[in-house]
Amino acid sequence: MATVGVVDLDRALTLFRNIMELKVEREGHLSGSLLTAWGLGEGVTARFAELSCKGYPLGWLRLVQYEPVASKKVRLDFGEENADSGTDVGVKAIDFYVKDPIAPYVEKIEHAGYKFRSPPVKHQIGKTVSEECLFSGPDGLPVLIMVGHVHAKTSMRAGSPDGPFSEIPTISIVAGDLDETRRFYKEGLGLVAVADDETGDEYRDKVDDLTGVPHGTRVHFLLWADEGEASGKILCVHFFDRTGKRLIDRMKPGMLGFSLLTHDTDDIEALHERLSGMGYDIVQPPADIKGDGDLYRMMMVRGPNEEMFEFIQR
Repeated sequence: MATVGVVDLDRALTLFRNIMELKVEREGHLSGSLLTAWGLGEGVTARFAELSCKGYPLGWLRLVQYEPVASKKVRLDFGEENADSGTDVGVKAIDFYVKDPIAPYVEKIEHAGYKFRSPPVKHQIGKTVSEECLFSGPDGLPVLIMVGHVHAKTSMRAGSPDGPFSEIPTISIVAGDLDETRRFYKEGLGLVAVADDETGDEYRDKVDDLTGVPHGTRVHFLLWADEGEASGKILCVHFFDRTGKRLIDRMKPGMLGFSLLTHDTDDIEALHERLSGMGYDIVQPPADIKGDGDLYRMMMVRGPNEEMFEFIQR
């Protein structure tokens, strides 16, 4: 599940529920124990809505509106407020599959008042052929829509998209150090690299246009997944010598934009011991959280690229 902080929850639902036709699974107010564990101060409350694609259990979206209203953004790399670069290290975008052709979906989103950052770009990495374009969603959130022209079963769920838009199959992160990224995701989280390739020369300019970097920029894509699962993937993108600054302390609850990445775990204590032993920043050690009457365990960890994870054991 990807958590996105928004100024206006109802307006965000107009996009994700009404236009993209995702299904609202749960909504209400977040519990005080969760907000405390998230590190938010006294007096902060939050409305939320969690959405899926037709009940599919992975790739959910959680929208959160805080009171007092949040004002700081996780990433500012497009438009008049572009204080950050698109190659700065940190969380980037959430992705959705659409069917071919992509143009009607672009038109629908533009008609709702959202601006695309690039026209659709068709490109190939290894044997994978995709067509993608990125738009600025609520409060500038980078959202990518994609047609999987030729995608392996490990990358695209069978039957996806089974609505106008899919679940979130992938989220993207700009990576600073590929070796440290591999260490965290493979050794720390036990995920599998289903792609680990640099864009070839013949597609480099197209991918550079899509990612908003100068022509000639080298780009490496490193795609992580739970073995055998095509949804909930993490795409780490590395720009070699074009890599920018680190977006330190940006990705966290209480911020506008993509602020938290949630994964389930079967053994939170073992995960805590492993990640802390590897030297990663444990922002919130395992703690009991009461939400909707259910008690569960939660831990927060910062990854090597300033990404913030929320791990849950129910």
